[in-house]
Amino acid sequence: MNRKSATADLVTSLPGIDEPSQTQFAGYAAITGNIVEKTPSGKEESLFYWFVGCEDYANKPTIIWTNGGPGSSFWGFFLENGPYEIVSAEKPALAPRKEAWNNYANYLIFEHPLSVMLSFAADDEDIPANVGEGIQQYYQALINFMDMHPEIAANPIILAGESYAGTYLPLLSQAILDGNRKEGNRKLQLKATVLLDAWVDPYTQMAQDTNYALMHGMISAQEKQQLDEKYQHNLPAINAAIQEKCGLYMTNIAQLADPDFSPIYDYLNRADVRAALHIPSAQPLTVNWSQQVSANYQSGVNDSYLPVVEKLLEQKLQIMVISGLNDAKDCNFLGTQAWLNKLTCKAAKDFHQAETEQWKLQADGAVLGFTQNGGQLSWAKVLNAGHMAVRDQPAIIMLLKQLIGF
Repeated sequence: MNRKSATADLVTSLPGIDEPSQTQFAGYAAITGNIVEKTPSGKEESLFYWFVGCEDYANKPTIIWTNGGPGSSFWGFFLENGPYEIVSAEKPALAPRKEAWNNYANYLIFEHPLSVMLSFAADDEDIPANVGEGIQQYYQALINFMDMHPEIAANPIILAGESYAGTYLPLLSQAILDGNRKEGNRKLQLKATVLLDAWVDPYTQMAQDTNYALMHGMISAQEKQQLDEKYQHNLPAINAAIQEKCGLYMTNIAQLADPDFSPIYDYLNRADVRAALHIPSAQPLTVNWSQQVSANYQSGVNDSYLPVVEKLLEQKLQIMVISGLNDAKDCNFLGTQAWLNKLTCKAAKDFHQAETEQWKLQADGAVLGFTQNGGQLSWAKVLNAGHMAVRDQPAIIMLLKQLIGF
């Protein structure tokens, strides 16, 4: 079990800024302990984490952010909702993000699963064989992190993430709730789970891709019929076929291309940055994720986690779903609406009966989106936002504060 002191992980300086204005810790949390007793190889393995505290951090909730993939949560950290944007990796230079989530709550990322970016695997045998195994490692690392940080361990936790996090976070939420019931385990105060443009019920969601494309004038009614017929037995290929036909950037149909990820890799490969974040200097950076973990997770990539979401609602967990209306990928809002409509548990009844309301920051302000909120379940459809909705609409953090309450 990980017994190291948190003091060793304190970030006292950071290349690119004069001095960190927040309490920060970065380093490694072991994936073995009460839950995962040992790795297949018997070697010690750990996940990299970075914690950025808000003001009075010991008395505030912690938001744990997870990107999909399997991929790096540094995408969110530097491009969406973390404390900094990279102005230049070469100089280097960082700029504080105006609507950083750590302005409102503590902010924590883990690089997971093992072998993603800075979570180096000592032995490929220890790379999780499937997403369920990976989540157990993630949960154990979270427990070990909280053991190192008892000052925040009893505070509320909010899980939030996008895309394939729609698979990760329901499983992690259930692992936490199950673990809380076991004698001898540290009890984590899970308050809510937030799923943004999430991959939850793949075949239900993919079946809506041509409807979204038709609605936005990307294909004709005849082309929709042809695509539906051609791909009725191969839905995973349909989104790429639509993209080829329309030539649009499917992550956000109002933009031209992905953001540039290379400054993230360049910054994290700097020797001075690695020293500041307590990263082994000799370890090569895995660009986003390894081929091994990608292959291991591929077999279950289209599994549905809707039953897990239903179970979480039945256990009274608050769940918030967010859709960027410009997301044309398989996680578009029509697909999300379709899987939400399939929820039949009693806890979803109030949600289904709730009316849609405008979302504004001020009563006389611009409409930023639309919300449906009933019982423990809420859904926000955000205007001018795509698959990376938080990057496109930073005010989403205010929506979380409003609907979750922190």
